[in-house]
Amino acid sequence: MVMKGLTAADVMTREVITVSAGATLREVAEILTQAGISGAPVVDADGRLVGIISESDLLNEEKRREALPRTALYGAVPVSEEKLMRAYKGGMSLKAWDLMTRDVITADEDTPADEVCDLMITNRVNRIPVVRDGKPVGIITRSDLLLGMLRSSED
Repeated sequence: MVMKGLTAADVMTREVITVSAGATLREVAEILTQAGISGAPVVDADGRLVGIISESDLLNEEKRREALPRTALYGAVPVSEEKLMRAYKGGMSLKAWDLMTRDVITADEDTPADEVCDLMITNRVNRIPVVRDGKPVGIITRSDLLLGMLRSSED
């Protein structure tokens, strides 16, 4: 894909919707659905990128089950799956930190847009956060790249 010298800064969405690492899965689902997006960068208390979470992370029952604690709250006694699920449903909810992808593919503002496209294809990701000093300043989705390609072809 040729985007005639466009950089990540040229094609990124600048208003980045982020999720706190401590947000519950319910809060994450609310943020994603209200914003009409399918994933978001996860940030720590200082606004630094620590991961990324998507709808598929939330919907993946096996991933949620694996993230549940395997010991009782007050000691190291193993508990049954049924008791764990009851505890989870009763308010012991998982956090974004528990399900997010930690190894995030990122770009800098000056990364060529063509390179960002290649990163998405090679790593099979749908979004790439653009970071400055470890903090998200933009995000690039496949749609952003398509728009950049259209703009570039009009020039």
